[in-house]
Order: sequence, then C-alpha cells, then structure tokens
Amino acid sequence: MRSSQQLSTIPKAELHVHIEGTVTPDMARLIAKRNNISLNPDIFSKDGTSYKWSGFIDLVTRVYQEMARCLQTSDDYETLMYDYLTRCAKEGAIYVEPSGYPGQCIVSGISYKDMIDGMARGMDRAKADTGIESRLTMTFERHRPDGAVSDADIILSYKHPYIVGLDIAGGEQEGDLSAFEDAYKHVLKEYGKPLGVRAHAAENIGPINGWDALHRLPLNRMGHGVRCSEDPALVQELIARNITLEICPTSNILAVKEYPDFKSHPLRKLYDAGVSITLNSDDPGLFGTTIGKEYQIAHEEFGFTEEELRAVTRNAIMASFADLETKERLLRKI
Repeated sequence: MRSSQQLSTIPKAELHVHIEGTVTPDMARLIAKRNNISLNPDIFSKDGTSYKWSGFIDLVTRVYQEMARCLQTSDDYETLMYDYLTRCAKEGAIYVEPSGYPGQCIVSGISYKDMIDGMARGMDRAKADTGIESRLTMTFERHRPDGAVSDADIILSYKHPYIVGLDIAGGEQEGDLSAFEDAYKHVLKEYGKPLGVRAHAAENIGPINGWDALHRLPLNRMGHGVRCSEDPALVQELIARNITLEICPTSNILAVKEYPDFKSHPLRKLYDAGVSITLNSDDPGLFGTTIGKEYQIAHEEFGFTEEELRAVTRNAIMASFADLETKERLLRKI
C-alpha cells in the first residue's frame, strides 16, 4: 500500500469541483470578515471546523448558498481560486477544471464579469507560481428552473476564453433536465465557439436520469453518473459513446444515501467494466477532502494500482475541455 506522500508524485487531474465548494470554514470566515458579513453559525459544526447539513438538498441550497454569500468581490474569487489551485498543485495536480454559477451573482450581488475576471486572475497567478493548468465550466442549477433563461443570457454576456464547458448541477429530481434543455442548447448554439457538454446525472436518482441526459444533450461527460452502474445497458452505452464519468467517492458516500460505505460504491465496478472514469473532490471544502485524498481512497479502498491511477489521470486530461495543444502537453507529464 502506497503512502499519501508516495502517491503525491502521481500526476492528478480534476474535472468535477464547484469553486464555491472549495471554501473551507476558515476561508469562509476570513472572507466574510473582510467583507463585514455575518454568516449564520448554523452552517458550521459546533467546533467550527466543518460544515453541518441535514440532507443533500439542504447542503446544496441552504448551507452552500449561505457560505457563498460571503463572496462579494472579484478579489474574493481570485483569492479562493488561487488558494484551491495551489493546494491541488501541492498534491500533484497538473490540471483542474472548476465550475462556476451565474446564479451566484444573485446570491452575492457580484457582477458576472467581475466574478469570472477574479477567477481568471487566480488561475493565472496559480499557473505562474506552480505551473498548474486550469479552465472553467459554467453551470445551470436544478433548484432554479425559473432562472434557466436568465442564466443563459448571463453566460452569453461575457465569453471569457477560459470558459470551455457547460453543465447542470444540483439535487436531482426525475426528468428535471427538460426544464433546462432549451436554455442549455441556446447557449451551445450562440456561444461562438464549441463548448464541452456535461450534466450531473444518475447520482441521487437512478439510471433513468442517466438515460435522460444522454437523450437530451450531446454529452461528453457525466457528473457523478455512479448509478449508471445499476443498468448494464446504460454502462455499455457510456462505453460506446466514450462518455467519461466524473466520480467523487467521498461526496457520494456523504451525500448519496445509496452508498453507506466505500465497499458498496461502484467505482471499481465501473472501471473494470471499461467505463472511462475520473476521480474528483466535488465540494472539498464542504466534505473535508482533497483531490489527493480521493486518489488515496481509490488506492486504499478500491485497490487501484499506481498505473491505474495514472490511467485515471489520462482519462481526465483526454476528457477535459482544454484545447488539444494543452492536452498533449499535459499528457507528456503523466
């Protein structure tokens, strides 16, 4: 069994991480103090070292949005992006593709341009200091179906070159993609350059939502997708279409009650079946994990060898929405 220090030498890549979800309790309090904001203490544990929630929907709405309320300025987004990317680089990450939300502008009152420009500055600083590459995806939110059209307009209002993909995230309900399909496809059509296509699916709800995502959107990747494992025909469809799953083991255990422990989690089953999978932290500030810990979990709990972990990183680089030149340069590092 390899130690975390030994595994730190394995190049890593992360495709599934929500940028506000990288904010640790300490970082949230620091930024809140900087902006003279009082966060509701109910979102924190008694000792203040972690977040507290009562279920997945409570997590992605009340807790997440209250925590993210502290992010008021472009400098805040630069701070948190630089902080996260440099932490990832210390664990051996060579590429990270965080997700941002147009809806965050409503929560914090920040302009979309200021939010994106702040993240871009953090990305540039992190690359200059560590060499880590990063790009951005923008995300629709399932709990805000009435905001789909306005979010599409916001995304189209500022086409920063670091934005390379489009997503939909949040607590699933069966068949909920239908409310977003038109707005999603409108962005793809009007953006002016190809965007990578992804959707969170088959996480809280079973394979039916995996099929729905495949039928409605020209997917390149599926966020989570772990419950696709329950339908052998869907697994074969993922393989046939070369759709990569962005699997987040710790998040799945904490947020998806289908999996009470790693022994019951289908990560190994999906990998052995031939599905292209990647390892991700999802909301590391909320779940107390890191991309390095997720690779360690894959090694210790699922028996992934060093070469298999390198293969997972290759999957992530090849499935990333970065340009071909960047992908080729990163693949040479693995």
